[in-house]
Amino acid sequence: MRRTLLVLVLLAGAPRLPAQASLLVSGFTSQSIHRYDAASGAPLGVVAAANGAQSLRYGPDGFLYACAEEEDRVLKLDGTTGAFVANFVWDDPATPADESGGLDAPTAAVFGPDGALYVASFSQDRVLRCDGRTGAYLGDFVAPGASLLNGPDAGMTFGPDGNLWVPSFENNRVLRYDGATGAFLDAFATLVDGVSRPRMLRFRGDGSLWVTSWGNNRLLHFGLDGQLLTTVSLGVVRPTGLVIDPATGDLLVTSDQESDVRVFDGLTGAAKGTLVPAGAGGLVGGTFLEWLPDRDLTFERLAPGVAGTSSSVDLRGGTPGALAYLLYGLAGLPQQVGPCQAWIGVQVAGALPAALDADGRFHLDVLLPAGMAGVTLFVQAYEPASCRSSNLVIQTIG
Repeated sequence: MRRTLLVLVLLAGAPRLPAQASLLVSGFTSQSIHRYDAASGAPLGVVAAANGAQSLRYGPDGFLYACAEEEDRVLKLDGTTGAFVANFVWDDPATPADESGGLDAPTAAVFGPDGALYVASFSQDRVLRCDGRTGAYLGDFVAPGASLLNGPDAGMTFGPDGNLWVPSFENNRVLRYDGATGAFLDAFATLVDGVSRPRMLRFRGDGSLWVTSWGNNRLLHFGLDGQLLTTVSLGVVRPTGLVIDPATGDLLVTSDQESDVRVFDGLTGAAKGTLVPAGAGGLVGGTFLEWLPDRDLTFERLAPGVAGTSSSVDLRGGTPGALAYLLYGLAGLPQQVGPCQAWIGVQVAGALPAALDADGRFHLDVLLPAGMAGVTLFVQAYEPASCRSSNLVIQTIG
């Protein structure tokens, strides 16, 4: 019954996205974070200075966290304007202590399921774990060079499995580490699969993975099982950053050599034109793309996710006051939703309505039956008003 209701809702009404969205582009060489109109590509100015600008990631607090590789620090930016707020991970020269844990050349900073901030050090081949509220160094999560990690790059991210996925630039690998312990799991993809100097990792809503392969000017699309689904020869010299447009499913790609933003079809990889012309707004050395404000629905993992106990889950980034659905099942099934461009990765067994609050958030407490121990759930959120799906969560109940 719930599944039938879900299908009817998905087909009703025209999708809409939050208005006045813009696109942020990190300019490594221009030492700035640039802003552009998301529809026209027109330059809207520089929102913050960042020497060696690399990754831009939203935190659970709604702020944006930017890596300044040549300053050895992670910056905290306003999540609505992009303006500089504070240094977040850095070594204060006015104190004798090294508050950053010796961080050198940060390329990626991403929040984990535990709320901590994980920072990739490109020159040290390590991943640091920092307090998600203060930025204080808590210790190494991945030790220097662990399992041949060599040049962890800006696309480092947590995947739908809750593990840490790291592009290892210098040796042509995409590596996975246990999301709780940092223990090495495997090399998900290597040069044999066409990976050459990987920079960016972006998971689509169905759990599949896009990789910018800088060394051979390609985009690679993988299923979660590691199967190479698509190879796109871009015609872009040295692709770096990649973001997916939630309204169209298109892929937006930047390059540190051509300093522009081009658009590609999210299904076929066919070129669809240039959004931001080369050098527009002073951009030089584009490395990373992100929306401003955040256009992604973000779905947290069940915590603590243990059978026989109450677990909580949070959804954020939705349309204020809208209705969303929490989709769940016991298997994955990549599929596009109705007439939308949104992708989901759940073979739906049920759909729970979720009324979003004035901030576009939803919180749920649920008792997990004792018999669910060892069961793997596929869980995702979907919002018909905007035609957006959240990140996919694949979680085995403890």
